[in-house]
Amino acid sequence: MKNIWECGWLDEYSDEHFLIKAIENRLTTFVGYTQMLNNEPNLHGVIKAKGIIDNDTFNSNFCMNLSGRLACLESVFGSDHMERFIKDQLSAGKQNYNEDTFFEAVSEVSVLYFYTFRSRWKQALYEPPIGKPKLSKNPEARFIGELSLNGDAQKITINIEVKCPKFPSIENQECKIAIPTVLLSDEGRKEIPAFCKDNGIVYISPRVMKLKDFLNSASSKFSVPQSNEYNLLYINWSYCDFASNSFLEAWSLLTNAINGILTHPNAAQSIGVSPDVFKKITAVIIYTEALEGLMFLDFRNAWQMNGRGQRFRMWVLDEKLRHAETTRESDTLFYVTGMKPNDELTQMAMLDCKSKTDSDRVNSSLIGLELVDLVEKYAEKY
Repeated sequence: MKNIWECGWLDEYSDEHFLIKAIENRLTTFVGYTQMLNNEPNLHGVIKAKGIIDNDTFNSNFCMNLSGRLACLESVFGSDHMERFIKDQLSAGKQNYNEDTFFEAVSEVSVLYFYTFRSRWKQALYEPPIGKPKLSKNPEARFIGELSLNGDAQKITINIEVKCPKFPSIENQECKIAIPTVLLSDEGRKEIPAFCKDNGIVYISPRVMKLKDFLNSASSKFSVPQSNEYNLLYINWSYCDFASNSFLEAWSLLTNAINGILTHPNAAQSIGVSPDVFKKITAVIIYTEALEGLMFLDFRNAWQMNGRGQRFRMWVLDEKLRHAETTRESDTLFYVTGMKPNDELTQMAMLDCKSKTDSDRVNSSLIGLELVDLVEKYAEKY
């Protein structure tokens, strides 16, 4: 970090940039603060009494860990690539700073750093040109090496793309909120908001178009994978309305048995998902981070439990590969990602009623049951 500072790579950063404020120990809050705070198992004592972050600890640790991660990525991908990344992507708009853009950049740092230790790669390429002829857009990175399974070494190629939704700052922290997690019919898009309004609930439309955009964008950067080649799309769904389990919104939209985008190609086609998605993307990983995941910039923090289970899910698009990985007939993706394919999830909605009393909880439960019935009634069928 000292070298980056002295070389002038941060000169065009806004004074309000997350990193500059952390370096100067001025960082006290940020987009996603509340969600990540609620995710946190607090293993390292970064949260003091009454849910207050120890800013000195967070700021110094974030700067030190980012310094180490960037140094590692520089050793893997080269100084020229890291200079361009730091100046153009991590700067998040420079004087027109956008914190959501910054979080997408640090998500990339976290995931790529994780992969630098997954194998002894023979070659690692940053934003490599893919395909023949070369595609006009490039994924984040490509790793090429050998994987030894059951004593047999096989060549393997991993292409990685990382996405992070740019959600607006949460404005409904103290409100009752609800979001359907299946695709709704035209009638449902009228009836469900009306029901929520009648019950004092802030209705949020499911972010299905963000998922469509991410899938299409990733497929435009990948070519159809060859033998022993895997195209992986990571989506950091952390900065959302539901702390800890926010990623389940995206997971249900992608995999539910009624009209999941990845389980029902007709549903995918109806919202504009490209057919290339099913040909080019090997697996989609959805995850939610805790505060320490951001502080340490280490994707392994997604395995932290905090009493709620691991905060990630992986869907393998090819049915044969998904079955092979699930039954342990194949362990390739497991050794590459550290994950096994997860089951589909069919849930109708996510509801947070901010219940504070017993009567609130009873009323919220009844409203929730009615909401689920309505969403199921008005779910689009394919």
